[in-house]
Amino acid sequence: MKKQAIERLQSLLTQLSQDAAQVDEQNKQRKSHYYLQDQPLFDDKLFPIVSSTYYAYVKYAETKLTHLKKLMENNHQEFSDALLEQLEEQILSLITAIKSNDSRYHDSQYRLNRRKRLSAQKKASTFTKAVKTIMLPSHQLHGKLAKAHGFERRLEDMLRAKQQQLNAATRQDTSSLQLEVLILHQRLGRCRKAISELERQIQQAEQTR
Repeated sequence: MKKQAIERLQSLLTQLSQDAAQVDEQNKQRKSHYYLQDQPLFDDKLFPIVSSTYYAYVKYAETKLTHLKKLMENNHQEFSDALLEQLEEQILSLITAIKSNDSRYHDSQYRLNRRKRLSAQKKASTFTKAVKTIMLPSHQLHGKLAKAHGFERRLEDMLRAKQQQLNAATRQDTSSLQLEVLILHQRLGRCRKAISELERQIQQAEQTR
């Protein structure tokens, strides 16, 4: 039974090694990679290493699989059972993370686009700095924008916490957590769309002064 489990894990890691290398290379080509290149991909309770590449975590799992084989060969059942369970959780988390890689980069791409947009708005509104009063509609829009940013930060905190739970979750819990992560991504996307629209309206209001 354990031999079959080992063979299954070995097969998964072989495929993950290829997938991870491919996704890592794609990520390097993304302009938004700047925002994520120094961030670990998993909680340190799940993987006691720090890397921004999936391949590094796959290689770590491979070393643990080699260790597991040695434990089994020497009939250390208690240790091998614990390590087998840990490896299954790590591999499942790797599969989930690689599948949700695009969603992760959508967030960083949004930050990149937003930085460019705010820079353009700052240049466009330079001439308004001498104006001492703000039109009422513009003032209202700024109030709405502040509330939207507050909601965005709360959603980001919720998403980070939920993603950490997903990374450390057991197989039984992943389905519901994946759905919750997807729903939070959707809510965050709608919130950011509203922020972009408010920023556009503010820019138009201030340019007409």
